[in-house]
Amino acid sequence: MVIAKQWVLKNEADPNTDFNFEMGTSGSTFEMVDVELSTEQVKEGQLLVQTEYLSNDPAQKFWISSSDKNYAAGVAIGEVIPARGIVKVLFSKTEKFKQGEFLVGPIGWRTHAIIDDSDAYRKVSLEAVGELWGHLSVLGSTALTAYFIFKDYLQVPQDESGHHKVFLISGAAGSVGSLCIQLALNVYKASKVIAIAGGAEKVKYVESFGDKVVGVDYKDPDFKKNLLAASGGVNTVDYFIDNVGGDILDVGVDLLKVRAVITICGSISGYTDSSKFVFKNSSRILTKRLTMRGMLVTDHASEFPAAMAKLASYVKSGQISLENSATIRDATGEAFKDVPLIWRGLFQGINKGKLITKVSST
Repeated sequence: MVIAKQWVLKNEADPNTDFNFEMGTSGSTFEMVDVELSTEQVKEGQLLVQTEYLSNDPAQKFWISSSDKNYAAGVAIGEVIPARGIVKVLFSKTEKFKQGEFLVGPIGWRTHAIIDDSDAYRKVSLEAVGELWGHLSVLGSTALTAYFIFKDYLQVPQDESGHHKVFLISGAAGSVGSLCIQLALNVYKASKVIAIAGGAEKVKYVESFGDKVVGVDYKDPDFKKNLLAASGGVNTVDYFIDNVGGDILDVGVDLLKVRAVITICGSISGYTDSSKFVFKNSSRILTKRLTMRGMLVTDHASEFPAAMAKLASYVKSGQISLENSATIRDATGEAFKDVPLIWRGLFQGINKGKLITKVSST
């Protein structure tokens, strides 16, 4: 028997405001509970698993509480907070997955669980990427997001006709942004990548990917002037990958060439302040005849195996680097109480690359 620690929804949350992280109070958004699990509870086609690592994603805010049911149904009071992660099989009643194997898939904020052997889970190995947590970073869902941005949304040709282009990437020090930098440089042979990040340390991080990366600090009082200088002026950018929204999206479109392409894959600036969801510079879509598309990686689920093989080849060739691809925070043992606060760190900018929570010390 194991005692599983689980974080569940305690109070309904407003997706347009910050959640209540005062744990243990009557108004807190989340609550940690203990649940007894045993092998006797495992039915045919099920597994008892132990969580090794949890993925932290801004999108979880809207998985938990969404005002748009086209995106997510939300979480009911008492339900486990959703999250993807890597688990180890402790006990199996299925031929599909065996004891000792590692899987990646939806697990939620919990140390242990009984799960079905559904297609939502796939086996992963240490050998494939060198670190188990690499399956949440360079071979994770955010890597798939970056891959499909280039392939299906920007539609950048991989031959010479797609080379020597200028890319603008916001949220560039994050999990998606940092991978987009590497794809732009190493696969699509960009002539320049303008990488927007927050603070001198993160600017240094994004510029470490190559000498064609120009980092711009959005926290600098002269941000707009610096961004204009980094791009070389208005009408200079071919592709804009926006992970942030708000003021940065407004400023960024001024730099785009006529008929440039924008992919929107996040709007983290508005996740705790809904006023930042407003796009004030939309007239540029008309005057510059821009193409703007939103993307959700789940729309491409049927293509994941082929995409994962391609990403693995990029890792093997060095076009994508595991090194410095993740910030890993400890939540093993008693520190599991910090899981919500670690996730909150996404909105406070504590991470470079993917923010991953380590849950198991074994």
